[in-house]
Amino acid sequence: MAGYRDADRVVQDYVDGWKAADSSLILETLEQDCVVIESHGPTYRGRDQVESWVESWFAEGNTIERWDITSLLVADGVCAFEWSFSYSVAGSAHSFDGASFARLRNGRIALLREYRMTDPPHDRSG
Repeated sequence: MAGYRDADRVVQDYVDGWKAADSSLILETLEQDCVVIESHGPTYRGRDQVESWVESWFAEGNTIERWDITSLLVADGVCAFEWSFSYSVAGSAHSFDGASFARLRNGRIALLREYRMTDPPHDRSG
């Protein structure tokens, strides 16, 4: 497994792994005892659970059309990044914006927690 040093690179490789449906690249970015929390709640503990989730998600024919990181902040092994996400599940297209918080350990993701916007950004009127 490659040893990661740069937080921005490990985060980008995690996202790129999903975009390319490359489970090896996704798993390579994670600590063995990682915790990944999806924006709608499911939590995966450990690389083995993440691997099962990733493999089953892609085996069902789901795809990611776009996952663009729009901003990234890094400080002392902690990352926060905003993104735009588009995907298809069971032939139905979805998209939303969101943000993730990541803690790194040994140059890999130890904790990743995602948050999604429930409505597109809009000006408040009234």
